[in-house]
Amino acid sequence: MQPMHSSNQPTGNIQLKESIRDIIRLQQEYQLSDDLFWEIFNARVLLNEHINVDSFLFDLQKPVVQA
Repeated sequence: MQPMHSSNQPTGNIQLKESIRDIIRLQQEYQLSDDLFWEIFNARVLLNEHINVDSFLFDLQKPVVQA
């Protein structure tokens, strides 16, 4: 039987913890709609994309310039 905490997994666990910390901070610092919150949650936690939450939200607030 193989132990549940293999030595090959620490990096993945650290990344997951960072993503969960990002989501907790997101809830504490920003007032987001449910749709936007879950979009960020899916990208950051479920897909484990390394996104800068602050930059992501700042970019959403920029006006779109059409040529």
